[in-house]
Amino acid sequence: MNRTQLEDRLTAYLELRKALGTSVGANAKLLGEFVQFAADQSTTDSVTSKMVFDWLENRRREQSAGAIAKQLSLVRQFLLHLSAAVPETQVPQRNLIAGYRRPMPFIFTTNELQLVLEAAADFKPGKFCSVVLHAILGLIAATGLRASEALNLDRPDVMPRSSPETLLIREGKFGKARLVPLHSSTAEQLRVYAGHRELLGYGLHTTAFFVSLHRRRLSYGTLRKTFKKPIAKVGIRARNGSNEPTLHSLRHSFVVTRLRTWHEEGLDVKSRLAHLATYLGHVDFHETY
Repeated sequence: MNRTQLEDRLTAYLELRKALGTSVGANAKLLGEFVQFAADQSTTDSVTSKMVFDWLENRRREQSAGAIAKQLSLVRQFLLHLSAAVPETQVPQRNLIAGYRRPMPFIFTTNELQLVLEAAADFKPGKFCSVVLHAILGLIAATGLRASEALNLDRPDVMPRSSPETLLIREGKFGKARLVPLHSSTAEQLRVYAGHRELLGYGLHTTAFFVSLHRRRLSYGTLRKTFKKPIAKVGIRARNGSNEPTLHSLRHSFVVTRLRTWHEEGLDVKSRLAHLATYLGHVDFHETY
């Protein structure tokens, strides 16, 4: 295939991914670089595995082994698509390069979560920042939201009149919107927080639901920094080879607890996994696993 044909195939592939709601985003540039390399090296009518590994070898000088493995996976997906139209396309096996091993996440126990939330509520006694911290950490722990999704919530996204126990995530990862049902106890905690927020007049200054002392949207940096305070106060540290607890550990803990509960209840986890993936805003259930 010549350069123009390869570029046309890549454009079609990217458009298909976008239409399916799984755009490769910034990785489109990387795939474009591979297509240019393959076109320059081509001595046949099809893409070969040798082209792929020659391209990866050129990148190995500046990339970690994990990054190279991810790039191989990205190119393989494109070549699988290309092979449907050009059967001669060679798709290299993924196990020819050592894959990226994800660090073990920290998982909170139920008791640890309770201690963290109590410490958050007592972060600065009598100050509204303690109310904000307790509310947002409780919401993330109870729903498995990404911290960014919780921070991006606006007042109208929380407890819309038509559905008082539902959150509207307007733009999650990959730009996908979704509705997140809430347990009644979680919805009640948000109502209490919203009442404090309105009484203090934050609604006159910002539409952001979770706010800072400066009457603006609470930032990720501030939340991440402040989150360390209750963690340190209750003395929670990494264990059994896991990472240190982070904001994302609340999301990991939510998923693990839900899967474990389904197993203990004797329910068919596989049949429910697609629902959990949708609830979490995952593109597919492999990310949930």
